[in-house]
Amino acid sequence: MPHTTITSTELEAQVLAAFAARGQAPTPAARMAAAAIVEAERVGMPEFGLSLALGGLESADMRWGETVPQDDRGAAIVLDAEGRFAPIVFAEAALIAAARAEAAGIGIVAVTGPGSLGRIAPYARAIASAGLVGLIAVGSPPLVAPHGGNAAALGTNPVATGIPTSTTPIVVDASSSLLTKGRWGELRARGEQVPDGVAIDADGAVTRDAELVRAFLSRGGAFGSAMGIVVEMIVNGLTGSLGSSRERRSASVVALRSLEIDAPLTTVGDDLRARLEAAGGHVPGSNTPDAAGPVSVSTATLQRLAKIANTAG
Repeated sequence: MPHTTITSTELEAQVLAAFAARGQAPTPAARMAAAAIVEAERVGMPEFGLSLALGGLESADMRWGETVPQDDRGAAIVLDAEGRFAPIVFAEAALIAAARAEAAGIGIVAVTGPGSLGRIAPYARAIASAGLVGLIAVGSPPLVAPHGGNAAALGTNPVATGIPTSTTPIVVDASSSLLTKGRWGELRARGEQVPDGVAIDADGAVTRDAELVRAFLSRGGAFGSAMGIVVEMIVNGLTGSLGSSRERRSASVVALRSLEIDAPLTTVGDDLRARLEAAGGHVPGSNTPDAAGPVSVSTATLQRLAKIANTAG
C-alpha cells in the first residue's frame, strides 16, 4: 500500500481543516484532538489515527460544531458525547478537569456515550503538562474474558496516568487486555492473524484467526482482569452505564494538584523519575515523538482526508 511522508504539523493542519469543513471551529479541544490523532500515526497505531478521524468525518450522523451538553453535579461535571466526535469531547473533558483542579485542587469529568476515543495518553499528558496529575479511565463494551473465563465479560478498559516532572511528564497508558478493538479491526481488514496468546474463539480455545476471535485475554492474567473490574466499577458507577451494552462506553477524567504548598507535584514526579532511573527502569512517556517530525501515512487515507478538508461545510 503506497504511503506518503508528511510533517506532523502539516498533517495536523489537514485534520483541523477537515474538522472545519464539517463545522468544527479550531478550539483548544479540537486542536488537542487533532494532535492526538496525528500522534497515533507517529507511534505506529494508525487504527487510532486517521482511520479513527475519517470514521467520524465521513459519518452522516456525526454532530459537528455543536456545544457539548454539560451537567454540573457539583463534585463532577458530566459531558454527553452521544453522536459527537469522541476525541474532541474527551479533549474538552481534559481541559475542564484541569481548570477545576487549578481552582479547587481536583477536577472530575464524566463522559457518557462516547464512540471510539483512540489513544488516551495524549489527554493525560496534556493535564500533566499543566503541572497536574491526570488520571483517565475508560469503560468499554465487553470484549475481554475474565481471568479463567471463556467468554467476553469485561471491556478493554484502558487507563492512562500523566505525572508532571520538571522535565517531560511520565505517562502510563495501558489497557486491561492484550489486544485492542482497533488493532483487531485493522488485522481483520488486512486478512492477517492476531498475535499468539491474546484471544480466544467461541469455544474458549486460544486462536490466531482474527475472524474466529470472540474475546480478548486480559493483560497479566489475574492482574489485568482485576484492573478491568476496578475500571468497570469506577467508570460505569460514576456515569451510571451498564457494561453489558455492546455499544455503550463511558469514561472519567480526573485532574488534581497538590494541596501542600511545600510539596509541588513536580517534586513528587522528579522523585519518582529518579527512583525509576536509578533502578535502571523504563520511564514511560519520556520519549514523546517530535510533534514537528515527519510521519508516513497511507496515501489513500490522506487523499480521503484532503477531499473532506477541501469541501465547504
